[in-house]
Amino acid sequence: MDAVEVLDALAYHQKQVAYHQAQGLRILADYAIACEGEEFFDAEIAAGMCWTSRWTSDQIALALDLATKLPRTLDALEKGDIDLYKARVVHDKTVPLSAGLAAEVEQRVLAKAEGKTGAQLRQLASRVVMRVDPDGHQDRAELRKAQRCTGLSVTPEDGMAQFWAYLPAARATACYERVDTIARGLQTPADPRTVDQIRADVVADLLLATPDKTSAVKVELYVTVSAATLLGLSEQPGELAGYGPISADLARELAGDATWRRLLTDPTTGEALEFGTSTYRPPANLRRFVWTRDRTCRFPGCMRPAYKSDLDHTVPFPEGPTSEANLGPFCRHHHRVKHRTAWEVSQPEPGRFHFRSPAGKTYQREPEPVLGDPPPF
Repeated sequence: MDAVEVLDALAYHQKQVAYHQAQGLRILADYAIACEGEEFFDAEIAAGMCWTSRWTSDQIALALDLATKLPRTLDALEKGDIDLYKARVVHDKTVPLSAGLAAEVEQRVLAKAEGKTGAQLRQLASRVVMRVDPDGHQDRAELRKAQRCTGLSVTPEDGMAQFWAYLPAARATACYERVDTIARGLQTPADPRTVDQIRADVVADLLLATPDKTSAVKVELYVTVSAATLLGLSEQPGELAGYGPISADLARELAGDATWRRLLTDPTTGEALEFGTSTYRPPANLRRFVWTRDRTCRFPGCMRPAYKSDLDHTVPFPEGPTSEANLGPFCRHHHRVKHRTAWEVSQPEPGRFHFRSPAGKTYQREPEPVLGDPPPF
C-alpha cells in the first residue's frame, strides 16, 4: 500500500469505529433513561462489560449528555466527522452549562472542528465557552475549586506509581515552586540525583515528616512476602496491598522495620490457608486474614483494596457465622449493591465467590495466589 492508500484505509476504519461508538452510546443512553430512578442499575453494565464502577458512571454520563443535551455532537460522531475523544471534549466543556448555552457552544465548535486535533479543539471549546457565558466563568472556577482532590494512579510496573493533587492553579504553582526551590538548594556536585529525582524525594519527605521535622510519620502498609525471600533464598516478588507486585529487594527493605504476622499458604495453589493468631485478638486476625486472602473487593471487576473495603457476611449474620468461610471484602458501593438490589452472592468455598446478576448473568471471583503465581511444583 502506498501512502494515499494507507491514509484512505485509516480514515475509512476510523469512521467505522466512530459509527459503532456512537451506536453504543445511544444504546447506553436509552437503557439509562429506561432505568431512571432505579438504584445501582449500572452494576449490571459494569460486570457484563468488565468495566470499573467509575468508568461505567463516566460512560453513562457521557452517553446521556450526548443523547439529550448534545445531539449534534453525537450525530457528528456517528458520521465520523469527529472521533470519540473530540466528542468527549465538547461534553467536558459544556457540563456546567445550561442546555441552551451548551447548544450554542456545540454549534460554534462543530462548525470549526474540521481539520483540528483533539488539543486544538479543546482550546477552541474553552474560548467559545468563555465568550458564550462570560458571567459563568467565576462560578465554574468555584465549582472546579470544590472538586480539588488527591489520588494515587497505580499501574504495577517496576515498583512505581503516581501520587497527584488537583488544586487551584495558583496554589498548585506555589507548591511546585516551593518544591523546586528546596530541591535546587539541595543540589551538590556530590549528589548523583537529577533535579527531577530530588524534587520527587522532596515531595515525599515533606509529606512523611512530622510537623517538627524530627522524624518520619508512621504509615501502616500491608506487604506480603515469602519467608524464603526475606531470608534471601528466593527472589519471588512480594505483594503491596493497594498496589500489586513489588520486587524482592523492595519487599525485604519494607520488612526491615515491620511487625511480622504468620500466614500459611497452599504450596500448590498459593491460596491462603491459615492466619496466625498470636499477635492480635481473633477478630483482628480474622480481618487481616480475609484482607490478605482476597486482596480486593470481591465484586466482579472491582479493584478497591480489601483493607479499604467493608468486611461483609456472605450469609447475613446471625444466620451465617463470622468466619473466613462467610466473610469477604466489598467496597462501600458494591456492599450497597449486594444488599439493596437483586444481586445474589454465595461463597461455596472460602474465598470463592459466585454472583448472579438481576439479568441472570453469572460471574465467578476465584481466590488469587497470595504472592502471584504459585510455585511450579
